[in-house]
Amino acid sequence: MQDNAPRVVHVSTVHPWTDNRVFRRECRTLARSGYDVTLIAVADEAQHCDGVRVIPAAQARTRLGRMVGGVIHAFGLAWNLKADIYHLHDPELILLTPFLRLRGSKVVYDAHEDLPEQVLGKDYLPAVSRRAVALACRGLCRFVGRASNHVVTATPTIAARFAPRPATVVHNYPELLPHVDGLVPYEAREDVVVYTGALGVLRGAAQMVDAMAAARLDGWRLRLVGPFRPATLTDELATRPGWSWVHRMGTVSPLEARRLTSTAKIGLLVLQPSTAYRDSMPTKLFEYMAAGIPVIASDFPLWRSIVEELGCGLLVDPTKPEAIATALRELAEDPARAQAMGERGRQAVLHRLNWSTEERALLHLYDRLRGAA
Repeated sequence: MQDNAPRVVHVSTVHPWTDNRVFRRECRTLARSGYDVTLIAVADEAQHCDGVRVIPAAQARTRLGRMVGGVIHAFGLAWNLKADIYHLHDPELILLTPFLRLRGSKVVYDAHEDLPEQVLGKDYLPAVSRRAVALACRGLCRFVGRASNHVVTATPTIAARFAPRPATVVHNYPELLPHVDGLVPYEAREDVVVYTGALGVLRGAAQMVDAMAAARLDGWRLRLVGPFRPATLTDELATRPGWSWVHRMGTVSPLEARRLTSTAKIGLLVLQPSTAYRDSMPTKLFEYMAAGIPVIASDFPLWRSIVEELGCGLLVDPTKPEAIATALRELAEDPARAQAMGERGRQAVLHRLNWSTEERALLHLYDRLRGAA
């Protein structure tokens, strides 16, 4: 790292430091391109990894503690680092924008999700207050759109939230990892249906388990890779007949999750209909495709435009385990069709839908912020 390298600080009090978008893609890309990169995020200890310095954010036990104490702690850390560019990843951090700009720094806000729509799906908020909170979040979006130097979003739909101010779309497309993805020929893979990521009610945990019972596929397993939220959800799911088909892996590293995906035959993505998910672009969709496996996905318009256009999987009503089970049987009983779908998805990722196409947009934005382009 050169002594005069531009100093960049990414900040999150929510995401683990290993987060695919924050660390693996954005931070590592900037470090490889000559930036001095520090990441303040959830971590057990300070460390250096792939050219990125990681500083642990304060870990609060309550949501309020994170939103107040955690944000104040992160602000102190960020302020002391005297960055040229601050890149903020959480809505809780939005109000730090004008203070960080006071020191002459540039500030980027990264909108991973459509915040006002996401709030409408928060079960922990009383139903009567959700619309009021969503309205306040729209105000926050307008504020950060004007107060920050630029906004980055994960999808064009989220970018529209900040109109007429321009935003840069940086999709959650996967890195190309040929040493991890697709090494095992499809016909030699395990009879496994895989889901990777956090597991919860709105992520279709119950529907996946019930679908395995309805499909009754001899010798097959449902591999669940990720934490249950809340942890007590496993107690309820364990009472369902489909639990006997489950192979629970728990939390693993991102690379191990990719490896486990690449040895499966079908990927499940049956997030439930909610304002938080309909317009999202989940990373796991593209990671399933990168691994060469067909996807069974919720029939949301945005997802349909990808899955149908590419012919890389089947779309289902995610609320109905019977519909998911029918799709599972179709693919399990016709491996040639499943393999062809997986290969179409993999080719799309190899040639179009991968991080190499997105990192150019990120680096161009940073060049503009520095006045280099």
